[in-house]
Amino acid sequence: MNLYSALLSFIPVAVLIVALTFFKLPAWRAALAALCTGAVEAMLWRGLGAGEIASCLLQGTRTGLYPIGLVIVAALFTYGITVESKAIDEIKHGLSSLSSDKCFLALLIAWGFGNFMEGMAGFGTAVAIPCALLAGIGFDPMKAVLCCLVANTTPTAFGSVGVPTMVLAGETGTELAHLTATIAYLELAPTALSPFLILAITDGWKGLKSHWKLALLADLAFILPWLGVASTLSCELPNIIGGICAMVALGFAGNKKGLDLHRQLWAWLPFSFVVALLALSAIAPIGKKPSPGIVILLAAFAGGLCQKLGPARLASLFLATLRRYALAITTICAVLSLAKIMGAAGMTNLLAQVLVEATGDFYSAVSPAIGALGGFVTGSGTSSNVLFGSLQASAAGNETERLLFAAANVMGAGIGKMICPQSIVLGCAAAGLAGRENAVMAKVAKFFVLVIAIACATTLLFAFA
Repeated sequence: MNLYSALLSFIPVAVLIVALTFFKLPAWRAALAALCTGAVEAMLWRGLGAGEIASCLLQGTRTGLYPIGLVIVAALFTYGITVESKAIDEIKHGLSSLSSDKCFLALLIAWGFGNFMEGMAGFGTAVAIPCALLAGIGFDPMKAVLCCLVANTTPTAFGSVGVPTMVLAGETGTELAHLTATIAYLELAPTALSPFLILAITDGWKGLKSHWKLALLADLAFILPWLGVASTLSCELPNIIGGICAMVALGFAGNKKGLDLHRQLWAWLPFSFVVALLALSAIAPIGKKPSPGIVILLAAFAGGLCQKLGPARLASLFLATLRRYALAITTICAVLSLAKIMGAAGMTNLLAQVLVEATGDFYSAVSPAIGALGGFVTGSGTSSNVLFGSLQASAAGNETERLLFAAANVMGAGIGKMICPQSIVLGCAAAGLAGRENAVMAKVAKFFVLVIAIACATTLLFAFA
């Protein structure tokens, strides 16, 4: 009976998977189809009333719009300002002028800048923008996509100014500071591996042998501040601070020929304002912390004005950004609403019970794989946390396990994005490889298997430690 009930409970998620992978529906349509399926099933099978369904829809939509939607739009608006002001051209020039060595550039852009963009915006920007930068300076397009997909895995947890972790804390009922620290420690091994995988992709064993010290520098320059911020401060800034430190460390290792520091400071101004204001808000008392989305918006407007974009032009750019990503925010709202409905109807708990019974003491070994399924299906760490976060919490026997399984879910979600169709399509489009998505999927699959195996083994070790 439990297995039968679990299969019924999984139907809305199965609809989402099938709609995305077999019918190739846009993510927003697939999410709405899954939401409708879940709502009907909750009413007819689990006896949820129309009022309860409406309440779940309202809660999911409200959370999707604020704070999540606002953070996404604000962060992408910040990047849009650098494009509109032509500062992005100066940023590209600054990155490429540091060195002509492919391994160096891959670490600088895919790892350092990619992690920074993931912390700032997430939502595919950490794949699309570094891919475009690498391809634009003459990097092999296929390798550019692979490097960015591999780099954009574990940083997902603290992407979009910490939104995935904030949402996960709410879904699992865990304390945010403890969850943030648990995620950072759990993700240490797969995170440390990424720069070396980037070298292997760029130049095989030759790249690993000749540049392992550079990869170690990039690793330590990112991980040490990333871990320090995550374990002591907040989930908003680890990727941003770590990404900046990695870029600075690699920058000092470069030749810096033709680099105009004044113009670089001007080009990075909107991002600099964002980092400064977020750092100030991070140390504010808990009850007085402003929304990250509002902070980013204020910083972006200030940076745009300094780059001589007038208020009317900035307002027009903001509205254009809002329109461009309206369907993506619709997807997030739909997935959030589906998760609320499944939780209220007890469907998530039924799934958790069957998984716990089937895996017993070894549930921890499959916990990251569940998160990876969510990352693969939705292309979003936030959506995966909403979809399976409460399931992971329900499988826990105590508070320590609750923290561990929640952290494993977001770790797996980031790794699942490596093979996510949306991420691959985005990277291929940015690098000029449209139509070669299947080739990218085949090449990146082996890296996915390696990293998810390490993640599962790490979670198992933490569970029995």
